[in-house]
Amino acid sequence: MRVLLCDDDEAILTQLQAYLLEYFGENQLEPPEVCLYADGSLLLAAEDCPGGQRADLAFLDVEMPGVSGIDVGAWLMERSPHCKIFIVTSYPDYLDDAMRFHVFRYLSKPLDKRRLFRNLKEALYQLSVDTHPVFLETGSESLTLYADEIVLVESQGRRAAVQTVEGRYLSTQSMGHWEKVLLDIGSFYQPHRGFLVNMKFVRRFSGDLITLCGPDGREYRAYLTRRRHKDFKNTYMLYLEAMR
Repeated sequence: MRVLLCDDDEAILTQLQAYLLEYFGENQLEPPEVCLYADGSLLLAAEDCPGGQRADLAFLDVEMPGVSGIDVGAWLMERSPHCKIFIVTSYPDYLDDAMRFHVFRYLSKPLDKRRLFRNLKEALYQLSVDTHPVFLETGSESLTLYADEIVLVESQGRRAAVQTVEGRYLSTQSMGHWEKVLLDIGSFYQPHRGFLVNMKFVRRFSGDLITLCGPDGREYRAYLTRRRHKDFKNTYMLYLEAMR
C-alpha cells in the first residue's frame, strides 16, 4: 500500500502521516509506505520514493507552489486509475475542479480525525473491490482482469459473455462460476438469473430493464425481474450512499 501526501504545510503533512499510521495500527493492517512532498512539482519528479508516481491513496492540498493539487490529482489518475484521491484544503471553491477527475473525498482543514478514519475505511474497502483480481478463460486465451473493469456478465447457454470496459469476452466458465466469483464483491448484483451487473456502471433502471454505461459512453442493458426490483433499488441506493 503506497500513500502520497502532498502539502506545503509541514504541520499538516506530519499530522496526516501520524493519523494514517494510527489508523492502520488500530486496525492491525500492514503499515503503508508513505511518501511526503512539499509541493506538486516535487511529487511529479519524485525519485526518492520508488514508483512514487504510482499510488493507492493520495492526499493533496490544492494551493501549493509549483503544480497545484488539482493538476497533480488529474496526472495521478492517468497513471493509477484505482487511486483514491483526497483533496485536503481550506478552500471549498475548488470542489468543482476536483470533481473533474472523480476525487474520492474532499476534506477540510483543520482535519477531523474521526471523519478521516471513516473515509479511510470506505476508501480501503472500495480499493479492495476495484483491485480484486478475476481470472477469465475463453476458448483461445486466459487473462486476469480487475473486478472494477467488468460492466456486466450475461448467460450464454453453458457459457457466459463478460462485457468489460475494454471489450466483450465469451467465457468458457459458466454463469454459476461468475456468480460465485462476483457476488461476494460489494458492487455486483444479480437482477435476473441471466445477468450480473456492476452497480458502478448503472445509469438508470425502470420496469424490467437496467441500463449501464461504460467509460466510452456505450450503453448496455440487463433484465430486472419484478420480484427483485425493490431489493435492487434498495441495494443500489446503499451502494451510492457508500460511495458518497
